Amino acid sequence: MAKNKKKKQAEPELNIGQRFENVKILVDTNRPKEAIAYIYLVYDDIINIKFKKPRLAHQTIREYAIACVNELEKRLKPESVYPFIKKIEDIIYGGIEPTNKELNFTIDLFSNIYNEITGKSFVFKL
Repeated sequence: MAKNKKKKQAEPELNIGQRFENVKILVDTNRPKEAIAYIYLVYDDIINIKFKKPRLAHQTIREYAIACVNELEKRLKPESVYPFIKKIEDIIYGGIEPTNKELNFTIDLFSNIYNEITGKSFVFKL
């Protein structure tokens, strides 16, 4: 009697390099807040691809981050996710145009999360 083996479907691949080239374009065209928002969308896409956990329409960025950390414990570390989300919120809602230093710091925070989720390293500087 043959066993039914489920074939593991290949995860869709996120072209992280291309995504961050888009971030660079946004910064180069003097749209740093949009660049920060775009970095968050990349984070959101990674969570969706890796864990199949989309952000619900009623969830704020913070609520979604808390839900992800709570539901995906041992895969997402709060000490990595929460500072990243706080920085995103501070820039998007804080009314201040981010400097390159703040953008690079946000990218570093993202890189740590990316490494934790995928096991791959990612380095990008503006």
